[in-house]
Amino acid sequence: MQRLNVDAPGIPRTSVLDAGQGRATILIHGTSSSAEMGWAQLLPRLAAKRRCLAFDMVGAGQTEDPGGPITLTTLVEQVRAVADLAGDGKPLDLVGYSLGAVVAAVAAAAMPDRVRRLVLLGGWVQSSRSMCVLFDLWAELSRTDKHQLARLLLVNGVSDTFFQANSTEAIQTALDRIANLLSAGGDRQAELDATIDIRAELPKIRAQTLVIGMQQDRLVPPAHCRDLAAGIAGARYEQIDCGHLVTLEQPGALLDLVESHLDSPTGHCYEERHGAA
Repeated sequence: MQRLNVDAPGIPRTSVLDAGQGRATILIHGTSSSAEMGWAQLLPRLAAKRRCLAFDMVGAGQTEDPGGPITLTTLVEQVRAVADLAGDGKPLDLVGYSLGAVVAAVAAAAMPDRVRRLVLLGGWVQSSRSMCVLFDLWAELSRTDKHQLARLLLVNGVSDTFFQANSTEAIQTALDRIANLLSAGGDRQAELDATIDIRAELPKIRAQTLVIGMQQDRLVPPAHCRDLAAGIAGARYEQIDCGHLVTLEQPGALLDLVESHLDSPTGHCYEERHGAA
């Protein structure tokens, strides 16, 4: 695994974790996370069959942050820059989690001839009023108290089964890890979350799409994920019995679904529209 840097409009340096060989798969993390925090646990298995490019979005990790509001346009430009890093011009795959799923959907709509397969984890179409209240609190705690934000995310991000199965010490360890890894620009990412409305983009998506919801998700309830799947032609919907923090609770089940979709035989949506690549 290595780190590379690419340039995107308005962002002098986007930092990318590069692992594996084969067809490029771009991994897009969620709010207050980073490429390392979001994907490190999954990369060894994912990168065994493909080239994984996991980038730090603006406000996260080692990407240079110019400051100011974060927009979907900026994040999609980062996806374009990382896609160019693949260099071979072949169709590629996108996997996005939470805010990263929103970004991946918009990027797939903007690059219909480039994106082959699309996986959207815990994504949504339009922020509801209750989600906006949550995102406002998220932004405020990101600025003022990351330990309290970690508590908010854990108590709303995992299932009761997680708490029952882990000791007090293990739960505290998880809280400390989350607090220490939360990104510096998470407040501005959460502010973007509150503005999301991608209804107009969904009909433009031509990639073969899998949407995954989390059955006990209190941050992005699964009804939002089902709405996302319903808005994309031919999309398949699957559900995992856990909270929003799926990589913490059910990484194996998640990897099984993701790899099954990325590795499924040709002859489905993308190939029917574009020809096998």
